Amino acid sequence: MTHRPVLFLFLDGVGLGPPDSGVNPLRAAEMPNLRRLLDGRSLDSTLEPFHGARASFRPIDATLGVAGDPQSATGQSTLLTGVNVPMAIGGHYGPKPDSRIRSILQEHNLLSRLTRFGLRARLLNAYPDSYFEAIRSGRRLHGAIPLAFTLAGIPLATEADLDRGQAVSADFTGRGWRSRLQRPGTPVLGAEAAGRRMAEIALGNDFSMFDHWLPDYAGHYGEMQGAVRLLKILDRVLGGIAESMEGTELTVFLSSDHGNMEDLADPGHTRNPVPALALGPPESRSRILEPLKDLADVAPAILAHYQLA
Repeated sequence: MTHRPVLFLFLDGVGLGPPDSGVNPLRAAEMPNLRRLLDGRSLDSTLEPFHGARASFRPIDATLGVAGDPQSATGQSTLLTGVNVPMAIGGHYGPKPDSRIRSILQEHNLLSRLTRFGLRARLLNAYPDSYFEAIRSGRRLHGAIPLAFTLAGIPLATEADLDRGQAVSADFTGRGWRSRLQRPGTPVLGAEAAGRRMAEIALGNDFSMFDHWLPDYAGHYGEMQGAVRLLKILDRVLGGIAESMEGTELTVFLSSDHGNMEDLADPGHTRNPVPALALGPPESRSRILEPLKDLADVAPAILAHYQLA
């Protein structure tokens, strides 16, 4: 099987919002790397599907034909199974998977299917020791993404993996581990270096994923300055990824589970379409993006990319 590595950069709570810099941080933030990838376009509701020199894009539906606002547990589980999870359980649900969603993840897990075919899959997020302790004690539940990896028998990255440069912190740079987690010895990266690290790790695996859950938090806080600051860091990370993937077979896929951050006038999740953006070899971009209409199409498209569907 030809090595066709994929990095799925998951952006929690990022939809396609209005072209209004007063409410949409994606229009307010200076994001030169993203605009370059989009051939000068902005990532908002005015963006039409396109296939450019560096990237391909199309909007996809996150409501999945189910009434109400999309939620994280059902949206993320749909992305990682190809099952319309809110339809299957009778509604959108979140933030964390319940027993019904766990059962669907167990049976239809994309990651389990990849590993059964001998492909190497990694979740690039590092988790602190306190996270594992909270999971073991029952004080905390896994979100859908770390749960899916765990159910597939793929261990989550630890503090030691972060220290060795084999994982990335949720804020990309590691500064949050120093300030919030009171771990002063955590290595700190520049945002571009974090992007380069992600691409380098992804090139050594078949399927890699990074769970960037901070945008959803920023959307709920509704504070423009913080959201813009977060997006500027993300843009620099994209610059580092784009630099390191140049001339390689790596395909980078960006998408989300539901809208939120793109409209700070609405403190909750939105029903806006979410972006499906692919970087990398043109034929790989097309192979992944062309079948996509909604979240349930993503897992089958990834399997087809590896010629497994």
